Amino acid sequence: MTEIIPAVLPGSWSELEEGLAHLRGVAPLVQVDVTESDLFAGQDAMPLWEEFDFEFDLMVPAPDIEVCVALGASRIVLHARYSAALGAVQTLQNKRSGEFPIAVGVALQTHDAVEVLLPFAGLYDYVQVMGIDHEGVQGEPPDPHGADVALVKALRAQYPDLTIQVDGAVAPRVRQLVQAGANRLVVGSAIMHAPDPRATLKALYTEATA
Repeated sequence: MTEIIPAVLPGSWSELEEGLAHLRGVAPLVQVDVTESDLFAGQDAMPLWEEFDFEFDLMVPAPDIEVCVALGASRIVLHARYSAALGAVQTLQNKRSGEFPIAVGVALQTHDAVEVLLPFAGLYDYVQVMGIDHEGVQGEPPDPHGADVALVKALRAQYPDLTIQVDGAVAPRVRQLVQAGANRLVVGSAIMHAPDPRATLKALYTEATA
């Protein structure tokens, strides 16, 4: 089953509030792209926490795992390219089960090899493949050579049961990514800039499952 996940990329707490308000009634879970280490400073609850589950995509060198846990994360993505990622993933192991489990994702860059995952073996629940080279920017074009698509295919071949999600330049390539083996698609600007985000998500889901 394919899942379409809306993504909001806030530069401030007020932008986060506005972005989530725009997504009310669109999907039960939203990915929050964290590119500012102090985004959650002084906050003890997420906006609209009663209406959404949250996946935090931590695109920062020193991710604050405890803050994300305290804010009620359902999923947390750590980027393998940062030296702190392995330690952060290890810290989350005792949160992967229990009454409110947190799913752990490891993000690979567009041009990474599958072998980048080896140090994380057994420590993650899913993998996120970045579809763009410049992380933390919405509306970027995909890699012209399809490196991310090739990486999805390689992951699917090596890990047949793995949950693979793609984040970045997804909307124009929904069918291609699903056919390559992705079963979750993270969509930012195509949904966030749509006058009717719910209809846009529905159209993307229809395309993904056609």
